[in-house]
Amino acid sequence: MSKKPRRMTRKDFLKKSGAGLAGIIAGDALGANPFRLLGRNGTPLQTRVLGRSGIRATALGFGAARTMEPSLLRAARDRGINFIDTGRTYFNGNNERMIGKVLEGVRKDVILQSKMFVRPPEGDYSPGAFTALRREMESNLEASLKALRTDYIDIMLVHEATDVRVLMNETVMEFFSEAKRNGRIRAHGFSCHNGLELLRAANESRFYDIIMAPYNHKGAYVHSLSGKSNAWDQARVEKELEAAAKNGLGVVVMKTCSGGPYAPAGTERPSFRGAVRWVLDHPFIGVAIVAMSNLDEMEEDLEAGL
Repeated sequence: MSKKPRRMTRKDFLKKSGAGLAGIIAGDALGANPFRLLGRNGTPLQTRVLGRSGIRATALGFGAARTMEPSLLRAARDRGINFIDTGRTYFNGNNERMIGKVLEGVRKDVILQSKMFVRPPEGDYSPGAFTALRREMESNLEASLKALRTDYIDIMLVHEATDVRVLMNETVMEFFSEAKRNGRIRAHGFSCHNGLELLRAANESRFYDIIMAPYNHKGAYVHSLSGKSNAWDQARVEKELEAAAKNGLGVVVMKTCSGGPYAPAGTERPSFRGAVRWVLDHPFIGVAIVAMSNLDEMEEDLEAGL
């Protein structure tokens, strides 16, 4: 009986195909910054407008969820990535703090997206529960602003939304509307991991400016850290994402490399660059978020964003 081949992880792939740049990170962490990354051949990264929000961002976004290394974020900025994705709970709030410290002084040159959990007590959809939830949302927004060292956040999302009743609750919607009116956020939206119903609701209501959903060539993923898996009806999801773009919503996608390396039939060998390129070749995509944890990964991903 033949041994079943082990699925190549991104870490395995990069170990075999990429040159290690750990020394560069170490040097910059000490303040030496011996190597500032520049656009290859002077070619800038492509940018796209996120629907009616009017926010123009690099089509390749830096997913900061897996790193606390300041030099990696600096390198991403040096190479032209201007879209930074984080979340209130990443590294217990320290991810936002790291980003705020690194980007202080260049805030105007970047697009910051963060997220907060918005979940009432289980089964409690009473007005009182949502009044308390709004106070919690206010507290979370203020905490994010302080951690990121800014007086506004470009995009604030409901983190891992699962319930249409929460997203479309008047108290939740009014919180976001007020935050936009007073300039604390520029756009609002939600992220979801298995949310075809939520995408439909967003298209019907058109209240939210940004939607963030998993999308890759495989139509599925297995989380490399938690082991959680997810799959979706690719055709139906694409239909909703395309409709969202037509409706003026900005489409941001994640898990872009979680389907594994990809290459069109008969072309170069499968790569994660190819996986990101496959995503960006769909015109309804605004930004493809890629979680980058080292310079090898970033270098490969950058080739897809040119």
